[in-house]
Amino acid sequence: MDTDLQKLAGHLQKRGLCAALDDSETTLRTANPLSAHLTEQIATTEGRYITSFGYEIGERGHEASCAERIAHILAVPVQTGPREKAS
Repeated sequence: MDTDLQKLAGHLQKRGLCAALDDSETTLRTANPLSAHLTEQIATTEGRYITSFGYEIGERGHEASCAERIAHILAVPVQTGPREKAS
């Protein structure tokens, strides 16, 4: 079970997106609830979140920032919560 993906799913849900881990719990499927065409699948590779198209979304440990980027890709308004501080 990937707890970082679960954290990311929680941040996405706070932003109004549908988000759920797949059966193997290795990827996260997320979608704009207003359009069945606006979906994305997120996986982790070498400590980074990557979309199904190979776009790097951000690093593990920065789930709130990654959720903002994914929400932007899926046409959902962003910045509904506090931003993470840069390290």
